[in-house]
Amino acid sequence: MNLHRPTTPHPVFDPARLALVRSAGEKAVPPLRPRVDIPVRDPCPDAEDRARHHSRGRFLARQEAWDQLAKEMREAESAKLLTPGLAPVTMCLAEGARSDVCTAARKAVARGEPQRVVTTLRAFEASLADEDPEDLPLLYYILAMAHVETAGAWRGASPAAKLAQQRRSAYVQHMRAAQALADRFDPFEHNTILWAALRCAVLEADANPASRMADDYEDFIEMDPRLPGPMRALGRNARPRRFGSWEVLENEARRVAMQTADVWGVGGYTWVYIGALERDAGAFRRLDAELFIAGLHDVLARFPTQDMANRLAAFTGLTVGGPSEPGSSRRRVADALGWITQDHLRELHPVIWAEAPTPGRPLPGDSTKDPSKRGRIRANSALGEFYAPALNAGRRLVFSADGVRMLKGD
Repeated sequence: MNLHRPTTPHPVFDPARLALVRSAGEKAVPPLRPRVDIPVRDPCPDAEDRARHHSRGRFLARQEAWDQLAKEMREAESAKLLTPGLAPVTMCLAEGARSDVCTAARKAVARGEPQRVVTTLRAFEASLADEDPEDLPLLYYILAMAHVETAGAWRGASPAAKLAQQRRSAYVQHMRAAQALADRFDPFEHNTILWAALRCAVLEADANPASRMADDYEDFIEMDPRLPGPMRALGRNARPRRFGSWEVLENEARRVAMQTADVWGVGGYTWVYIGALERDAGAFRRLDAELFIAGLHDVLARFPTQDMANRLAAFTGLTVGGPSEPGSSRRRVADALGWITQDHLRELHPVIWAEAPTPGRPLPGDSTKDPSKRGRIRANSALGEFYAPALNAGRRLVFSADGVRMLKGD
């Protein structure tokens, strides 16, 4: 893959080492070299690609060019097109196509107007009614996901059972609408990953989600084993706080590793646990650290891109980084940041670092609204913390296309 590396390195600066201006009448102190010097790719290829497809889907929806939208979604799925971050292009188009109606619905939710929300989605559904029946499986997926997102807006961060009556009723109404559509379209009959994804998205509204979770995610993963997203989502949902237990999580991670071995080696185990650990460090209780790290190696061997290197560096350096007990599974996984940066990381993709989950661990720069700036601060903090002994001794960590060097500081 052509990474189109930036021609001009753009270092991540440590604010503590920026040039200081001395008292009046004195010359400014020349700026010191940054302790961590790495080329920055901003925007990163995945963010650019996602934004382009999102904009295309939104444009076609605004024109009500549903036939053209369905055609482009079908072509993207037939060709199994993915973004550099391994997201299905057809889903990016669909996300853009529903973005306006979801924004309108969320605003009505914020005002506490359930009937306005219903009216908004009914109008959206009516605009699809006269389309070619062959296009409806794709177009109704957009509608179904609009219901799922609207239900999520009503639920917020609270469990559905603890919602106030109005919010719970609205949540249930929209999830049932999405479920009804999911029951109508079989993913294998229509040969589309979209409905496999939707079945997983409506699990939480099922009377017994634990009984369906493994089978629904197995179908989703089977339709395109290259996708990390379904494996991570399974990890999130296999936790005790969702539909599983730590034992279920471990069993599902090993099953997925076998299911996806041709694509990921043992990386499937790693992806499932990454999904769980992004939400809950308790997943370390059952994690096989040796197998997890072998999976990290397999992932980067099979997808040796800078996007992947940034994602796994951000996971090991931010999501599970920080203080941990020597010899613990957490420490062993966090220490993988060393070989990931030395063997694979050559440029920084700030948005990936900005979006990395950090459950229960506030980090420098988290109050910054600008994702690019937040990502740079987070990356600099994580790399500075990991390489602190050498950096505190006056050395500099310098990344380039040829590798990583530790140089004596100026």
